[in-house]
Amino acid sequence: MFFRIALLLLILPLTALRAAGEIDFETALKSFLELLAKEGSEQGDEFTKTSHTIHLKNEKLSYTAITGKLPQYAVNGEEVGELFFTAYLQDPSDSNRPVTFVFNGGPGGSSLPLHIASIGPRRLLLPEEGQKTLPPYEMIDNPETLLDVTDIVLIDPIGTGYSRANKEAYKSLYYSVEGDLASFSEFIRMFCITFKRWNSPKYLMGISYGTCRACGLAETLRAAWGIHLNGVILMSPALDFQTLGFIGVQRDRPLNDCLSIPTFAATAWYHGRTMQDKTIEETVDYARRFMYEQYLPVMMQPSRLNNDERKAFYQSLADLIGLPLSTIQRYEGRLSERIYTTEFLASDRKVIGGIDSRYIGDVSTLQGEFHEDPSYRDFRPALYPSFLNYMQTELETDVPTHYFNFSVDAHSRWDFSTYDTPGEFPNFLQRLRRSLVDQPHMKVFVGAGYYDLRTPFGAAEYSLDHLELPASYQENFQVEYYPAGHGFVFHLESLKKLKADLTKFYAQ
Repeated sequence: MFFRIALLLLILPLTALRAAGEIDFETALKSFLELLAKEGSEQGDEFTKTSHTIHLKNEKLSYTAITGKLPQYAVNGEEVGELFFTAYLQDPSDSNRPVTFVFNGGPGGSSLPLHIASIGPRRLLLPEEGQKTLPPYEMIDNPETLLDVTDIVLIDPIGTGYSRANKEAYKSLYYSVEGDLASFSEFIRMFCITFKRWNSPKYLMGISYGTCRACGLAETLRAAWGIHLNGVILMSPALDFQTLGFIGVQRDRPLNDCLSIPTFAATAWYHGRTMQDKTIEETVDYARRFMYEQYLPVMMQPSRLNNDERKAFYQSLADLIGLPLSTIQRYEGRLSERIYTTEFLASDRKVIGGIDSRYIGDVSTLQGEFHEDPSYRDFRPALYPSFLNYMQTELETDVPTHYFNFSVDAHSRWDFSTYDTPGEFPNFLQRLRRSLVDQPHMKVFVGAGYYDLRTPFGAAEYSLDHLELPASYQENFQVEYYPAGHGFVFHLESLKKLKADLTKFYAQ
C-alpha cells in the first residue's frame, strides 16, 4: 500500500493525466525528465506585464502585475491544459522575496473575488465605504493588500476563470481531489522554474474548499518535488467534511449538527434574540460549553430523557439559538444550515444567509423548496463586471474567451474520493498532521467568521483539536475570529483585522 501511495504522489504531480492506455514507471519518468529539459524556455513572451504604483497611507508601493497561463503536461509530453494566473510582484528581480500562492474554493471557484475584494493591490469599494449595487463601480488602492509583505500569485483551477483543459476527456481527471492537487503542484513547480522563485519563502492561502487544497498541497509539494512551505493560511476552513453543516442532517451522525450550535448562537445574538447582556465572545463561549456539556450528550443518547427533561432541553436550545420551541421540537433538536436559515424568520416569510447569517432576504419561491442566499447581495453584483473591467483596462489582459467566476460543471462533476478516504467525504486532517510533523517549522494560520454557517468555526476548532499533535505544536498555529461570515473579507472591519493578523503571521 505504501508503495502505491508513494507512486501516486510521484506520478500525479506530473499532472495526473496520461494518454490512453497504461504507461509504465520508467516511461513516465523518462518523459518527465525530458520535460524538465525543455520547460520554461518558451514562456516569457506569452505573459502580459504591466507596471503600477499605489498609495498606502503615507507611502507608495510600486509593483509589476503579470497575467498569463502555464501549461499542464501529461507524462508523455502532451500539453493537456493550462492554468491562468495573475502574479503581483513588488520586485520581479528579487528571487528571495516571500511568495504566496492563493486560490478560492467551491470546488469550482475562480480567484476573482480575491483580486479585487480582499488582498490584491487594487480593491472594489465595499458597501460600508459607499459602494453601489449598480454601475458605475469604483476601484481604490487597497490599504489591506498583502503585497507589502509578500508577492501574491492568484490561480484559477481548470474549468474556472480562463483556465482550460485541452480536451473534454481530461476534465474528469482535473475535476477530482487528487487530480486537482496534481495540477496545482505542477503549476507551483512550473512557476518556480519560470520566474526563478525556488529560494523564496513559500506560503499557500486557501479559502473554503481551497483549505482542503492547501492541506493536500502541503503534503504533495513536499513528497513529490521537495518543496517545503513556510506557512499555510486557511480561511473559512473545510478540513473534515463530516463536521460541516451544509451536508445536512445525517442519519445517526449528529456531529455536524453539534458543531453548528455556536454559530447559531452567534447569529441569534446578532439579531437580538439571545444573551443581549453579553458580548459576542461571551455568547459563543457559553455556546461551546452548552454544545459539549448538554447538546452532544443528549444527541448521543436521546432516549435517556423523559418527556419533561426533553422539553426543558429543547427550551434551553431554543433560547440559545433563537428559534421557537415548536420548531426545535419538530426537528428534535437537529438543525442543518438550510433548516436554520429558513426557519429563523419563517413567520416573516424571510430567510437569513448561510454564507453570512447577518444578512436577511425575501424568499424567492412561495412553495419554499428553494431560496436564494441573501449573503452579500448588496455587493455581489459589482464583482464580475468590475473584475473584467480591471483585467482589461488596468492589467491590459483581454482574453477572448468567457471568464468563469464559478464553474457549475466542475462543481457538479467533482470526485471527492481520495486515496486515504476512498468513497467518503474528504478529511484532510492527517495530511496536515503529516506535513507538520515532517515540517515542524511550518506555521498555520486559521481564520473563521462568527456568522459562517457553511463552514462553522466550531467545526474548525474540532478539527484542530483532533490533529492529535504534541503540545509543542500549539505555537505553530494562529487562530483568529471575524465578525462576519464565510466571506469575511467582504466586511471592512474584518478585512482590516485580517491584514493586521496576517502581517503578524508573516513576521513569525
